[in-house]
Amino acid sequence: MGEPPDEDIRCFQHCQREVNILCFRVPDFCPICKADVRKSASRIPPYLIISPFTDAAQTQYSVVIKPTIGTFLRDYTNQSNLHVGVTDSHGTVYDYDEDGVNMNSPGWDKCVTLDLTQGVSDKFIRSWDENLLVFSQHSDWTKCRYDESSWNCFDFVIQFLQALGMDQVYPQIRNRSTFCQEFVRPKTYKAAQYISLYRDIKQLGYVCQPSQIT
Repeated sequence: MGEPPDEDIRCFQHCQREVNILCFRVPDFCPICKADVRKSASRIPPYLIISPFTDAAQTQYSVVIKPTIGTFLRDYTNQSNLHVGVTDSHGTVYDYDEDGVNMNSPGWDKCVTLDLTQGVSDKFIRSWDENLLVFSQHSDWTKCRYDESSWNCFDFVIQFLQALGMDQVYPQIRNRSTFCQEFVRPKTYKAAQYISLYRDIKQLGYVCQPSQIT
């Protein structure tokens, strides 16, 4: 049997405007006032918290990010190594590791997505698929050239974006350090907040948080 599916996070307010209750399943009794939730009105009915994770197969022209080992929700820590790839117009993931270039390798169904095509010229989109296919077949990306530290998946992604000319639009793409600092880190930071909340709910059953009252 496979692992159980990840549960969605729900948020609602029952008796206090100042407190959000976050859970996978709405409890029968309010953890604050102990009233029967099924028989009393909630100030704000339950709604889903949007997950930061996406199935790469549903993306186009994107950089996709996942832990090298395991999944974000179950295994990720701030010490985890990350693996990155690029999707084409059909959601096919191209990534580079010790086996060379892979297409549609498993494990991309709950990844973080980085879309750099918003507002850029159509010329990047029109040539994306063809350039990605040709680029992935270059001798630079054989398995014998792979090095975990100096020639890895990040180099594959950055070099492809540069070959496409995207560094003309985003100068941050010109080296790995700025690419990670400006694009990858904000995405993983947001994911880490969701992960922490998810794990707390998994352990405790629900979490009460102060609401942002305007």
